[in-house]
Amino acid sequence: MISVNDALTHILAELPRLNAEKVNLYGAMGRVLAVNVSAKVSHPPFNSSSMDGYLIADQTPMIDKPYILIGEAAAGKPFKKAIRKNETIRIFTGAPVAAGGCSVVIQEDITKKGKEIWVQPTYDKKNYIRPIGNDFSINSMLNAPVLITPYHISLLAAMNLNEVCVSRKPRVAIITTGDELVMPGETPSESQIISSNAFGLYSMVKNQGADPIILPIARDNEESLISVLKLATDCDLILTIGGASVGDYDIVQKCLKVMGLRLSFYKVAMKPGKPLFAGKLGTSSVIGLPGNPISSLICGELFVIPAIKRMLGLTDVIRKTVNIKISHNLEINGPRETYMRASVDSSLENVKAFLRQDSSLITILTDSNALIKRPANAHPVNKGSQVPVLLLS
Repeated sequence: MISVNDALTHILAELPRLNAEKVNLYGAMGRVLAVNVSAKVSHPPFNSSSMDGYLIADQTPMIDKPYILIGEAAAGKPFKKAIRKNETIRIFTGAPVAAGGCSVVIQEDITKKGKEIWVQPTYDKKNYIRPIGNDFSINSMLNAPVLITPYHISLLAAMNLNEVCVSRKPRVAIITTGDELVMPGETPSESQIISSNAFGLYSMVKNQGADPIILPIARDNEESLISVLKLATDCDLILTIGGASVGDYDIVQKCLKVMGLRLSFYKVAMKPGKPLFAGKLGTSSVIGLPGNPISSLICGELFVIPAIKRMLGLTDVIRKTVNIKISHNLEINGPRETYMRASVDSSLENVKAFLRQDSSLITILTDSNALIKRPANAHPVNKGSQVPVLLLS
């Protein structure tokens, strides 16, 4: 068996490289920027007023003399003449600053008498002019890789870009194995159960920006399994669920090796999730996940999500732990690194592990928002001590 860190290192090292594709801004949300972009314009593209008020040609306004009102400027409607020392124009937020303008006196600080504008002695001394390029200048860069958020979309639009190069979505095949499984909505026999892992993993993978597909359930014979595996060979990542052990009916590795699998590792010193394997099949990466629901989904959190992020070009892909106080005692841990389903309070100050940790209990995971990470052979932990915790999104 290898460690969790070593397993993750192997998986990340053997992932396929994805090419980039162009998308317009409507389709860029949630994608990963693959190529640096530069601004085609400055923002703002001209000196502009940040408040409604009066533009004057002085840094310090006259208090004892009036300014003569000669016009106005609004957003998209500039005043096209220069203003002189004794002149002013009405200016609105976002309007271009006319030639000669040096500062804006906000409208609350003036007294208007016909065409005369008097500045009150208690005026706000702020300048209220946004200089050209105050936010960013022409040719300013947004560097890849970055996961594009709504705020990035707004920035890209302001940079006058209508399309960007993003990483292609990884194609992920999800294959469940076992004679005992039927799809949701079907009627199971007395000895069958509903296939649930594939749907959890599908949602997990899709939420990370990949393009997953659930293939037909492969039955416990080589012909069925190989036929389903052949449907996945054009995918970037193949996830198999179940059949990863060495029992008489656990034939996944055997069939993959017949097809040319280059096995990277088999078995990880972790709980749950020990019978995990990974390798390469042609240009596709393969991760063989355990069949128990919790084992499968926790391995998804620890290995599949980082793999998806790395294929998309992101660099910071490994989930980090935070130290939180445990609300009860923990016993000595066994020889495998253990991930305990747990609940963290809203203040992130206390964490509590659930009493039931069986790897088949889906309801416990739905009630969890964290995993307590316990090193192999960890000593007992007293209530109030800090423990490493992985926060689940």
